[in-house]
Amino acid sequence: MSGDWNLRVAVSEEDILKVMIVRGIVFIEEQQVDWEGEIDEFEKSSVHFLGEVDGQPVAAGRLRFLADGRAKVERIAVRRAWRGHGYARRVVQLVLDHAAAQGARRFVMHAQVHLQKFYEDFGFRREGGIFVECGIDHITMVREDD
Repeated sequence: MSGDWNLRVAVSEEDILKVMIVRGIVFIEEQQVDWEGEIDEFEKSSVHFLGEVDGQPVAAGRLRFLADGRAKVERIAVRRAWRGHGYARRVVQLVLDHAAAQGARRFVMHAQVHLQKFYEDFGFRREGGIFVECGIDHITMVREDD
């Protein structure tokens, strides 16, 4: 699945719609997350990221800046047919780079348990036990940059 890869901050209404399509396919359809669990009150205050291959929306991510100064990495998604090509890594790196450019040095995320190693590769470490979010086992992962 190679092609013309474009990854960017989603700014237009069309970009945001494409982000929601990716998230709908991955989280709502594939992972059976309820609509109410996927789309929340933070959509308008978050920074969204969109990855496309040949104009097709295939990857997404979300970033929130929390009141305690941490940046929360969320909603990293890649459509099934495009997995295994490094797109998720590129999305995560762009989210982290964008947050760092805004001054973030402390990061947090709720990661699906099976992705612990993936996020450890970015310097995250597990904190605490397993909890269920939207019917899926998750762990809290944190990263602090000096």
